[in-house]
Amino acid sequence: MIKKEGLFSSIGMTESDRCLHTPGVFAKKNLLYVQEVGHLQSLKPHKCIRENLDSYLIMIVLEGKGELTVNGASHSIGAGTCAFIDCMKHYEHISDEVDAWKLAWVHFNGNVAKSYYDLFMKYNNNNSIFYTEDISELNSIIEELLNKQKERNLRAELVCGELLMRLLNTMIENVSDMKILEDEQMCEIVRNIREAINEKYLQEDLLCTIEEQYEKDIDELSSMFTHQFGIGIAEYIKNRRFNAAKELLRFSIKPMEEVAKESGLGNITNMQKLFEELEGMSAEEYRAKWAQWIR
Repeated sequence: MIKKEGLFSSIGMTESDRCLHTPGVFAKKNLLYVQEVGHLQSLKPHKCIRENLDSYLIMIVLEGKGELTVNGASHSIGAGTCAFIDCMKHYEHISDEVDAWKLAWVHFNGNVAKSYYDLFMKYNNNNSIFYTEDISELNSIIEELLNKQKERNLRAELVCGELLMRLLNTMIENVSDMKILEDEQMCEIVRNIREAINEKYLQEDLLCTIEEQYEKDIDELSSMFTHQFGIGIAEYIKNRRFNAAKELLRFSIKPMEEVAKESGLGNITNMQKLFEELEGMSAEEYRAKWAQWIR
């Protein structure tokens, strides 16, 4: 049931619409799931202090301002500020006494929650706080999550899992502001690098060629490439060669030695290692399962 009043010590201090949720077995094992979601209007300042909570918190300041302490740092935050918090760590927050805040929040967890948190922190320079001029999309998703709590069934949990994923994806898009790529010339460079790799992935010294062509350190170029495409240059080359090997195994009857050489993987040992690592089977097993020719 959605509560429209404060509970316990929050009576007279906050006014909130909130809902607590206990996930079903399937959701807890396989989905992102809501633990608590709601909107809150602070009536008078009171400090909330928590830690050692098996949960992740997304908090959005809709109006007003206050103080948030997380990861050992204190922040003055106002409307448009969002926070993504690992609640196992100590955090605390308090509304401003004069300009009381209104918050939207969701406590959640799930099978990929930590991975999303780590990815967010990576793109946001290990900072839990970010600001967006337009909070309407994020707030709209939280409102949908709150409304969905009126239903208590598997379908609602599946929808909430999708909504949480959309919320997290939107946040990561906000923080992965690629300043390094704001210059159109930089954008063009990484696009050209990708096209060059797709065409010349067999070239052994491709990394050196790229470095010499753009007169930049390969680590710097790879960082730009990662911001744009989510993968480093060396890893992209390896994946391109690995996909070429899979194509040869599926659509030709060439011996393993030729497949390794013509894909750019070099030798059978290296190819077999990659197949075990990335496909969980040998190259021969992959061909047997996926080959399109009749044996």
